[in-house]
Amino acid sequence: MSETRPDPQHWRDLLRREITLPSALEQVPTEQALGRTLATEVRSPEAMPAVPIAAMDGFAVRRADLTAPGRTTLPVSAELPARPGEVPALAPGTAVRIMTGAAVPRGAEAVIEVETTDADPFGPVPATVTITLDVLPPEQRHVRAPGEEVARDELLATAGDRVGPGLVGLARALGVATLAVCRRPRVRVVVTGDELSAEADLPGSVRESNGAMLAAALRADGAEALPPLHSGDDHAGLRETLARAAADSDLVLTTGGIGHGAFDVVKTLLGEHGSSTSRFAHLALRPGGPQGWGRLDGGVPVVHLPGTPVGALVGYHLFVRPLLAGTDAAVATVALGDVTADTARRRPGAVHALAGRLRLDEDGREVVDLLPGRRLAPYGRADALVLRGAPGAEDGWARVVRL
Repeated sequence: MSETRPDPQHWRDLLRREITLPSALEQVPTEQALGRTLATEVRSPEAMPAVPIAAMDGFAVRRADLTAPGRTTLPVSAELPARPGEVPALAPGTAVRIMTGAAVPRGAEAVIEVETTDADPFGPVPATVTITLDVLPPEQRHVRAPGEEVARDELLATAGDRVGPGLVGLARALGVATLAVCRRPRVRVVVTGDELSAEADLPGSVRESNGAMLAAALRADGAEALPPLHSGDDHAGLRETLARAAADSDLVLTTGGIGHGAFDVVKTLLGEHGSSTSRFAHLALRPGGPQGWGRLDGGVPVVHLPGTPVGALVGYHLFVRPLLAGTDAAVATVALGDVTADTARRRPGAVHALAGRLRLDEDGREVVDLLPGRRLAPYGRADALVLRGAPGAEDGWARVVRL
């Protein structure tokens, strides 16, 4: 058996080159697009605001009717709350009481804030208003011009952007009812192993958790996670289960059965001693060294992950997330904090994946601390995967993938 162990980054790059998921688009209601990836750019269909809008509670006036410095008393001809309806033009020599967000009447050149007048902000509309000014207000003071916030045809977001609450609100404010987003890739998880069961109620049985864990990770990353399937350690059953998984999926993930034992059924069925439709390798990575990938019926790509929960989770974040459009799976460099939890023996030349938690230090610098615990336990509160031994991190720094 060869001792050559591929570098995890090379394996990550290989899968990104070889596996491309479908990029069809679909139109969804704007309110349902949160978290989705835009398939096309979004441009404003109209200006916002569409008409001049008051930016302050006060009185809309013509500048020629004002005295500055000094006092001006004007009759109040109308009141304009922020509500739909026709807005009459401002008659010369008059003022209109106006509220924030209301359309400014034609002829008005400024809005004088109520604090500069003798009017009761909460009382009924007065018959007259006296305005005291030191200087004449500039044109369009406290008036939001048409298109001031968003111009017609302005670029709001580009293809590949993740839809956030801000874009949802902006699109609805502009009357954009639907957004074109990338169709969620359909991903099916196939867990293997005779020992797995829903409840560990028999000697030697193990509660199956990889299916639920990976399905949750897929949903968090914007994929459509189809219900996981389970196969035992026999070729016929696995072959049938994989065919079923490939029939309605864009990508299939398997867990388990890719080691070097006689019961590693995934490897013996699909590897060089079987159909040779998948390639397997033991990476310079701990945990999660055993990995594989290939093609199933109809050319559907499959990624093979280890059966141990922590190995499956590490493999998912390093090798599956980069395949999902719009997912931030980049490896970042942050300062390394508390490392007392790192007590494992190191294999020279290997990348060690450890659970970490990010924080800001007293200088506002992002730091990652290693979490104590063995195997999957520290991932209960981890928000970072720390790659010790990965190239690109000098002393005092760490390479991390945000979870």
